[in-house]
Amino acid sequence: MKLLFEYPVYFLLLCLLAGAVFSVALYFFPRRNSSLPSSVRIILALLRFLAVSLLAFLLLSPLVRRNVNTREKPIVVIAQDASQSVDLSTPLFNRSTLRSLQSDYDVVLDTFGGATTDISSALSSIADRYMGRNLGAVVLASDGIYNQGINPSLTASSFTVPVYTVALGDTTTRCDAAIAHVRYNRIAYLGNQFPLEVTLRAVRLKGSRATLTVTHNGATLVSQSVSYSDDPFSITLPLSLTADRPGLQSYTITLSPLDDETTQANNRCTIAVEVLDSRQKIAILAAVPHPDVSALRQSIQNNQNFEVEVFVGPQLQTFDPRKGNYSLLILHNLPHATVPVPGLPSPRSADRSATSLFNNTPAIFILGSQTDLARFNALHSGLEVIAKTQKTDQVTAIRNNAFGLFSLDDDIAARIEQLPPLLSPFGNYRPSGNMQSLFYARIGTFASDRPLIAFCQQGPVRRAFVAGEGLWLWRLHDYLATGSHNDFDRLVEKMIVYASMQHGKDRFRVVAERIYRDNEPVTLQAELYDDNYELVNTPQVQLTLSTPQGNKTYDFNPSGSSYSLSLGSLTPGQYSYTASTTFNGTPYTASGIFVVEQLNLEQLNLTADHSLLNTIARTTGAVMLQPDQCSSLPQLLQQRDDLKSVVYSHTRYTELLNLPLIFILLVLLLAAEWALRKYFLN
Repeated sequence: MKLLFEYPVYFLLLCLLAGAVFSVALYFFPRRNSSLPSSVRIILALLRFLAVSLLAFLLLSPLVRRNVNTREKPIVVIAQDASQSVDLSTPLFNRSTLRSLQSDYDVVLDTFGGATTDISSALSSIADRYMGRNLGAVVLASDGIYNQGINPSLTASSFTVPVYTVALGDTTTRCDAAIAHVRYNRIAYLGNQFPLEVTLRAVRLKGSRATLTVTHNGATLVSQSVSYSDDPFSITLPLSLTADRPGLQSYTITLSPLDDETTQANNRCTIAVEVLDSRQKIAILAAVPHPDVSALRQSIQNNQNFEVEVFVGPQLQTFDPRKGNYSLLILHNLPHATVPVPGLPSPRSADRSATSLFNNTPAIFILGSQTDLARFNALHSGLEVIAKTQKTDQVTAIRNNAFGLFSLDDDIAARIEQLPPLLSPFGNYRPSGNMQSLFYARIGTFASDRPLIAFCQQGPVRRAFVAGEGLWLWRLHDYLATGSHNDFDRLVEKMIVYASMQHGKDRFRVVAERIYRDNEPVTLQAELYDDNYELVNTPQVQLTLSTPQGNKTYDFNPSGSSYSLSLGSLTPGQYSYTASTTFNGTPYTASGIFVVEQLNLEQLNLTADHSLLNTIARTTGAVMLQPDQCSSLPQLLQQRDDLKSVVYSHTRYTELLNLPLIFILLVLLLAAEWALRKYFLN
């Protein structure tokens, strides 16, 4: 402990002087307290001297510096799997075991899982929450079944604390057949056939037969017999359906159940496909011939939902944006310094302003070494590149994990990151506020936040940007690495589908996903615009939802400058809604439909994986326990030398005035003086 104050030392003499003046003036001034005996006056004067000097010293705000030691017991986190495949009716630890743990450790009870199970994420969350703390051990109580995330043993391999596992569930292989996986395109076009791949699995049903059916609006579209010829049995059935009705269509896939099956919840699932009523017409515009143009044309032609036209060099003079009725334009190295394009700022004119072509038509800009960046910036398309020279960088792709406009398979994104570099214009990139990057640019080994493939929306029109040329190399290396162009074609398809979709400028609209999972909450947003097309949220907005149980009415809640409504989790099926409001005496309505897909991940595998739990325990230097062995956990932890309390030392500064002993001393001095005066004067 050390006393600190910021004033010079001679201020202490002033405090003593103040105490002396007060005591002398009170007890030794002529004819003051003369009736008191001299010895008593000396004692009283001393008490007053000490009290006043102490008060004067406290006015200097002195501080007391102390080194404080805090002891923290080892933290033991008990992570309980609460997924549907685990029985939680019997507690793992009795009261005596818990008391024994709590006496030596700081025990934290945690749960994870539900409709899905991600053991890896649960372990990572524990590591993040207790980083820098005295985390001693983790007790993972689970059946080892996970249906989301990476293999948890990989996550456990980086753990620095032991992970004791408690093996729950039943390892007995049960009779069961399931629809394990369904692959399909979420978008199809009217009149076209679209593929559907259904993967079936069966265990201990060898020799049995079942029927797979696909129904739509009560009508059976596909009926196929399946014979379980092996044990275990797995097969992927390629099917083909016809998109014969526009709009959001839901299809039900059913595998006929057998009496011997343990559960029938995984024999049925619902998918939704949005059927568009026309093919999208796309124009590729390029200043000069370039292999990128051929790569893009081949990729687009492979998709029967797209129709593509190419205009290169002199052919650009025949391009008429007013007559083509194009859904999307792809501009390669445009605007160009010398090649004029109808609808773009002319290179021979000082006027670099944008035209109506780019106010109303979605576009994908591919920037390269020949792009006139000054005229490109004048388009105000959502991205500006400020450059003083025409230099370029070689950049590769690095994925933005926070991208949320649409999904791209993790394996495809990982392979794209390994593709050759693109030639990207050098400069200062200034994206608009609502731009999201699917991939950032990696320059050498430096991972920048410069957009490489990015998207934005300006009013009802969407834009996409590829800040680099050399896409033909991506398509070529995709084939060399995988034997197909699927990764590249999938990326181009995702970009086209997102960029070509437009939103109308309705005064009132409801924003909803077309497809929800049955394990996620259904959330709707509503937007209401005034005459200046600015958001308002003062009127009340109601929504009527048509459900299998009948119609239900909800009220939207104001959220920011718009509205929000959470419907919670809904049962699988198709739902229609109508929202209504009145603004300035004018009624507005907006309607739509969405589909809730059934997700039976927890029912696909009911056999506990104790080998995984044993691997996790051994990898981290722990052991796997059976539920009836949980009472031995305190002894196992006590045998470890690395589970010890940690003493943290830190310096604490406290004002001397706030110490209780100082207050007590001051009270005692004044009380003693008062008592003596009272006694001798009476």
